[in-house]
Amino acid sequence: MKSERFEAMSPPKRRRFLQMMAGVLASPLIPSRIREDAFDLVGEAHAATPTNLIEINLRDQWDHGHLMVAPSLAGHTNLIRGTDGRKCALFYQMNELIAHPNNVFLTPQSQPLEPHLDEIAMVDCCELSRGAIHGHEGANALRSPGRDYDSGGGKMPMFQNDPVSNFPQGCEEFYSTTPTPATIHNYVQRLEDPTLRNGFAFKGIGRSIHTSYHFAGTLPGAELDRIQSKESLFEAFPETVQDLNVLPSEEEAMALTEILEKVDGPHLARRFSDGSIDNHLTNVEAAQTLLYSNATRTVSLPLTAEEEQFWGDGVPEQVSGNTKAELWEQVAYAFKAIEAGMTRSVALEFDYADIHDSRSVEQMETMTLQVALSLSRLITKLKEAGIWGHTLIAIYCTDGGRSPAANSSGNEGKNTVILAGGMIRGGYYGDVGVDGNDQDGHRYFYRAPSIANGSLEPSVTGNDNRLPGANVWRTVAKASGVPDSLLSQFPDVANAQSLDWLLK
Repeated sequence: MKSERFEAMSPPKRRRFLQMMAGVLASPLIPSRIREDAFDLVGEAHAATPTNLIEINLRDQWDHGHLMVAPSLAGHTNLIRGTDGRKCALFYQMNELIAHPNNVFLTPQSQPLEPHLDEIAMVDCCELSRGAIHGHEGANALRSPGRDYDSGGGKMPMFQNDPVSNFPQGCEEFYSTTPTPATIHNYVQRLEDPTLRNGFAFKGIGRSIHTSYHFAGTLPGAELDRIQSKESLFEAFPETVQDLNVLPSEEEAMALTEILEKVDGPHLARRFSDGSIDNHLTNVEAAQTLLYSNATRTVSLPLTAEEEQFWGDGVPEQVSGNTKAELWEQVAYAFKAIEAGMTRSVALEFDYADIHDSRSVEQMETMTLQVALSLSRLITKLKEAGIWGHTLIAIYCTDGGRSPAANSSGNEGKNTVILAGGMIRGGYYGDVGVDGNDQDGHRYFYRAPSIANGSLEPSVTGNDNRLPGANVWRTVAKASGVPDSLLSQFPDVANAQSLDWLLK
């Protein structure tokens, strides 16, 4: 069975329809034949539900070392901590860390993530960034595997649609054939629904010399709209009024209710008490108000005072310079646009500051709170809206994630990805720890998760043996509903397997 009417519904209407169907059809009072046929239809409707992707790109030597602490660092009893040299930039003691299942250790600042940990995954030891200036780049191997300085082999420039003031310093002149995540997701979703509003990239990085590349390659019509300011975003998505009725008229809702009553009446009278019959008929009548309530709602992206309080409370401000929108503001706009069905593909950009040579306690705390609070509140809202199960959040450190050593840059040690969504198997995957003492601090080891099953690979102290970007990319593509049949045309990911141990 196929429901063309369901597929034509807006997301709010779909949720109301499925709410009604679940409430009525789950009752044991519904005749089995009718229930089976109807559940087939509802199951197909669920399968047809589109996916959403929110891609968050963090720049300028971002470090998630206080967001989820690597297990071996969390358990090391003699860490040499500090803000410079090879000292470890982990400023919480062992007894302050909060242990959770699946190798997750939170700090007091990242504790807001706790209710959602079963569906948040973090992998530190991924393929490193390679920008010539201490790892700076606008691409990243996890977002576009195979990106290179060489334009041979059919690779196309990634940088043309995302210029900066002093290109290529701080961004790098990369070429690729592999589309970035939100772009290929936008392409797939708009193929399925040509009437869908195009996805967008909010260019929220404050420093004019930096950006993140959003690249479509050879995919026609896949390019995201570039939004440069909050004002431009509000103009692109003006206030609208949405009709919340599942059926177009009260007469149709009443007719469906009458059919259910007539079909079930004789059946119920033969088998159940008057009380059971009354309860069932009450459920059927309630369904009528869900199908047609004559209700509308106004959708507007600018935040109300109440929304600003919810999203922004306790989140430190951006410190990089020209603030276009705080990270919490950006995720709030992304949520509102996706929840309302305005679009399904959103890419965000945010930067802290270009920190290297040292890392202060304040820097680590600021980066942790900006991500932990924004992410936890975004997940809360997605769950409340009933769209968490088919929404993926992918957070990238575009410049790499740095070594635990305070004086380090993005081309050393880690490159972190965070995936969150109803389809994600939560946990911390891989490990980072102390291999011995070095100068005024430590030499650090890195253990990437294996491609096959997520178990720990042998430890290394250099920059080799990291989780390849192609496997991370295939995992994001699979989790966000990009079909395998599309991926064979991209040579740098065609033979890579997804990390199915990260997925439910």
